[in-house]
Amino acid sequence: MIFKRGISQLALSLTSAVAFVCCLQAQERSWVDLAVHNFGAPINTMWAEGELSFAADGTMVYCSARQDMAVAPGDPKDLYIATFNSETGSWNQPVNMGLPINAAPATDIDPLRLGDDREPWITADGNTIYFKSDRLATSNPNNATDLFVTHKIDDVWSEPEVIPFPISTNEGNEHCPAILQDGETLCFASRRAGGFGGSDIYCSKQDENGDWLEPVNQGPNINTAAEEFHFTQDTDGTVYFTSNRPGGFGGMDIYGSMQQGENAWNTAYNLGPQVNTAAADMCPALPPRTNTISWFSSREDNSLGNIDIFWTNKINTK
Repeated sequence: MIFKRGISQLALSLTSAVAFVCCLQAQERSWVDLAVHNFGAPINTMWAEGELSFAADGTMVYCSARQDMAVAPGDPKDLYIATFNSETGSWNQPVNMGLPINAAPATDIDPLRLGDDREPWITADGNTIYFKSDRLATSNPNNATDLFVTHKIDDVWSEPEVIPFPISTNEGNEHCPAILQDGETLCFASRRAGGFGGSDIYCSKQDENGDWLEPVNQGPNINTAAEEFHFTQDTDGTVYFTSNRPGGFGGMDIYGSMQQGENAWNTAYNLGPQVNTAAADMCPALPPRTNTISWFSSREDNSLGNIDIFWTNKINTK
């Protein structure tokens, strides 16, 4: 009996030791997985970096207020393209998309035309970019921004064209365009009349003639009396977006919701304290072929400038 009890205790000890080692290994993995990583230079700078999106091949397009590569002095933000170097494990030097994609300030025409180009969305094939610009702004503060689109033809980006009514309006300050996983649905944010308040998220498709249909408000499971914007959809149907609704961790938080059908979503949930902070955490993006999520934040820890781009494992969004 003593022998059997000794064997049992030894087995228990070995089991505990194995469990302890496994626990340490799990903690080590979790320490890596749970970390929030700064994209680092040359993507982030001393200036403010902002909204980003990815093509299927990993090409990233994003906006930055950096002045060392701006198309004009004092330009608020320009669009940049960056590619990842798999051999060095780092990002190549980003390239300013230049004129005519990025507009120079034209305050002599209208004081609201500051040359502010941002919130780019590149399609999966890498041949189309939707973005927000103030290049057609009028003195009406509700008509400060519209949505534009450019196409890459023979490796040259076309002159941006405004996406016409009913997408861009004279009252809604449309912004944050994105294409859902179906490759057809354009979602964006707008302050147009008839919403729940603030900036709401709307979606639209083109008809057989290529004209955009009347945008559909995405409803109370997404939109509130606060600010909602910047849809980004994962392959499993989950959509991530930004909101400053009550109950968050900071000024702007990132939320998630699962699609239930066309223009139908589950109640949104906050992604939690690993992603959201007391600062502004905004505009999620999903790098392809990874289990990660990216966004930009004014968080002060691990930052190169006042607003940087970060990434973390998706396990931190559950």
